[in-house]
Amino acid sequence: MDVTSSGPETTAVRPELLLPFRLANRVGGSLRRWKLPVAELTEEGMIRSAIKTAGRSDFGDPYYREGLHRLLESLEKDAHLHFLGRLVMQGAVELGLVKRLWLIEALRAFPEIFRQPLRPPLIVIGLPRTGTTFLHRMLAADPAHRAVPMWELMRPLPNRCFTSSWKGSRWYRRYAAKGQIGLWPWLARHADRKHYLRPDAPEECMWLLDGAFVSLGFWVLAPVYGYLQWYSGHDRLKPYAEYRQMLQALQAASPDLRLTLKAPAHTGSLDALRAAVPEALIVQTHRDPVTAYKSFNSLLYTTHGATSERIDLRAMASANLEFLAHEARRNLAARAARPDAVFDVPYRRLVADPIGTVKGVYEHFGLDWPEAHEARLTRYVSDNPKGAHGSHEYDSAAFGLADGQIAEPFRDYCRRFDLVPGRAP
Repeated sequence: MDVTSSGPETTAVRPELLLPFRLANRVGGSLRRWKLPVAELTEEGMIRSAIKTAGRSDFGDPYYREGLHRLLESLEKDAHLHFLGRLVMQGAVELGLVKRLWLIEALRAFPEIFRQPLRPPLIVIGLPRTGTTFLHRMLAADPAHRAVPMWELMRPLPNRCFTSSWKGSRWYRRYAAKGQIGLWPWLARHADRKHYLRPDAPEECMWLLDGAFVSLGFWVLAPVYGYLQWYSGHDRLKPYAEYRQMLQALQAASPDLRLTLKAPAHTGSLDALRAAVPEALIVQTHRDPVTAYKSFNSLLYTTHGATSERIDLRAMASANLEFLAHEARRNLAARAARPDAVFDVPYRRLVADPIGTVKGVYEHFGLDWPEAHEARLTRYVSDNPKGAHGSHEYDSAAFGLADGQIAEPFRDYCRRFDLVPGRAP
């Protein structure tokens, strides 16, 4: 089923997996019931596995251990992972640890990369489902800009950081990412309707934060309620200092291009983002939070359904509402400290005049408009209409909340950015 139905029967359901995945879960579940050591999510076991994979053992500042501990604890207590879900999260945790090991190695072996000034990156933020992807991919169409594909976000360090390892080659990094997420569209059924994810497509730079284990990405993948609560209140300055180092490493791979990035996860971390990357050119999208919230619930219903045995829709919806309202308040506080540091893009304007909106971004930041760029963007908009990968419908009744209840925590946010709750699009 898709979350377009309503009523109490939807409060503890999950999307049905395809038959091969159901069979794999049955076999894997039997192996675990027999106490065989498969799909284990222990802290020391994950660290040993990452060290073996990376061939390195220095994790740098141990502050990351708190987030790692909280995540693994929440995966066991809250997430109700099925066998394949355990494998997905095992891979995500190990990748975060390996990414951290490789970053520390790069800092030691190639310090000159991290002494280079950072060309001001263009970064799109905004609450989830507010047009950030559409705007980001139009900005990335500029030949002078570089969006980072998912495979590179998973393994972001340039090849020369791995002179002693064939695992540093571009071919291997891309191949490994394809292997790791190639089944995702089949495991997370209907995900393409809601967020199109492929190894070679530009993706959210929040995945650069998973090595710090202070990352919203883990909540996107699994219903880790305890971890989300911890993340919401945790300081983000150290993770964003490492985020900057990741950007410097990515810049070293293509120094003549401007990094063009996006992540809704930055919205509530704006103060930490600006502290770590003060030169960033930041664009924030704004959409009616009621509509955005419904869409976010629908997306997470699908992604959580790829990893969890069961989903409590109303618990998920309540957690999302509390979290997004908290992030909106954090964003408002950061914006109040520096009101003119961010360029705002209303969703309605973006949809009505996408090319004019992009021109407005260029004009605001004094960027050169490349020759033939308007024709390039016109083709992109024509080739990527809304719903190109299937229609995405969502109903707040399935999550047990009326529009007025959703709108109330965003009252100050709506007032600040002149939004009308519940107004489409």
